[in-house]
Amino acid sequence: MAQKRLFKNPFRVFSPDVKEEVLRLKGLHQRRVSASTALHEGLLIMLSKLVEMGNILTTALEFGESTSLAECARLAAELLEEERILTNYLVSAGVSADEMKGLIRFPYRLKRVGDGLLSIENCLRIKSAERISFGEKADGELKELFSALKGMMISLREAFIEPAEGLLEEVINRNKLLAELIEHSKIKHWIRLEKGESPVEASSMFRDILDSLRMANEYLEKMARALLEMGAGSQGG
Repeated sequence: MAQKRLFKNPFRVFSPDVKEEVLRLKGLHQRRVSASTALHEGLLIMLSKLVEMGNILTTALEFGESTSLAECARLAAELLEEERILTNYLVSAGVSADEMKGLIRFPYRLKRVGDGLLSIENCLRIKSAERISFGEKADGELKELFSALKGMMISLREAFIEPAEGLLEEVINRNKLLAELIEHSKIKHWIRLEKGESPVEASSMFRDILDSLRMANEYLEKMARALLEMGAGSQGG
């Protein structure tokens, strides 16, 4: 069933000419945001880079492959610069205070998700270099968590293109589920550690990954709620 259209895309105020985003999503993470990039396209580029970082981290976790992690770090560095460019664009765009309140935090929040993924990249790089094992159960839990987070990022990206209540509520519902899974994973980790079933040298790193996933999860949920609030405001007007 087609998703119910929630409201006029707020990013179109700044990006009236951006079209056919869906057709270009596959390679969008390879593009760079510049001062001439429209806001809508810039946010999609940033979010597509986050999805690609999630793909790289998932592969590294599942197959123990670390050579592509440098690409993950490179994308994170690009996000840092692109957050500055898009925030400056918004500040200098001369928009109303109400519009600014809804939009100004989006570049920063995307960058913060990238910060969380970069922290995970660092953990997996050290894990590979030092040949540290999380254990079969912990690896299985992380795969489930990564899958849930990637699903949220993909749904949010779709909502950036075509804001729909169903997509945004899906992100929010997944946030609740992922938060619970992260907390349960942390509890199960401590139980395994107490029983001697989890390598001590992996404990701090495993918990750091859970904390980074929690941060990324929270910022994705904040963006989904912000879009819902902006939609409610546009309908009320």
